[in-house]
Amino acid sequence: MARLWIIGPGAVGRTLGRLLHTRGAFEIAGIAARTPESAQAGRAFIGGGAVMDLEAFTPSPGDAVMLSVRDEAIGDVAARLAEVVDPVGLVIFHCSGARDLEPLAPLRGAALAALHPVKAFADPAREVATFEGVVCTVQGDAAALEVLAPAVTAIGGEPVVLAAGVDRRLYHAGAVFASNYLTTLVQAALDAHAAAGIGQADSLRILSPILRDALASILERGPVQALTGPIARGDAVTVAAQAEGLAAHDPALSELYLELGRRTLDLSRRKSPDLDLTALAALLGRPPGA
Repeated sequence: MARLWIIGPGAVGRTLGRLLHTRGAFEIAGIAARTPESAQAGRAFIGGGAVMDLEAFTPSPGDAVMLSVRDEAIGDVAARLAEVVDPVGLVIFHCSGARDLEPLAPLRGAALAALHPVKAFADPAREVATFEGVVCTVQGDAAALEVLAPAVTAIGGEPVVLAAGVDRRLYHAGAVFASNYLTTLVQAALDAHAAAGIGQADSLRILSPILRDALASILERGPVQALTGPIARGDAVTVAAQAEGLAAHDPALSELYLELGRRTLDLSRRKSPDLDLTALAALLGRPPGA
């Protein structure tokens, strides 16, 4: 069985490390972290591997090294690793969604890749239990992909190979919109309800069914066909009243509502090309047809 050396047993490193270990994709050889305490905690969660300094790593050809560290630290860690290991014959990959392979440049000679689980990582125990079916994008050298794609399958994930020309900044921005900013939008909804006098518990109860239904419809039909609401109906009166009400409590929240309305206006035009959106376009500051 190939061995895996882990640098950075944080939430992502622990989750992947434990899954790769327990599903038999790799034997965990060594675990390094910024502090001994973090490395020990990582080992306890993963269930295998020896705690050691990065400088004590001794990978052999056929082994893999995972850099599950903060994005800004990948380059520095790669440079340190290049000083102590011979990269030839190794598979070395980072787990960043936003970074390309350039930070791994000091390790050229290895098969280099990026493996990004498209999942929110808040609690490793939860993420291990809910990993089945998670898409993991992989991008990089063919020799690395031949090792990593089957490993993703072994842990219950779904590997998706990204072409070399895919801009990872924009790829990851899409994931941020879909996950992180969705959280922000839900908070905006809670803030609007709070301004109306509705407590958070009741607000979440009210919003939960429509959130689930909207997401299911988007995934099934696509955003354009799933669009509903006042802008989809061309209802400028309702949009104006809501923006005015929000502005009385929180001008920034009102501006967010209007900016999202401008984007939604574009979707509405695509869904209903014959709908008269002139009044809405004027309200939102968009010329008709723009």
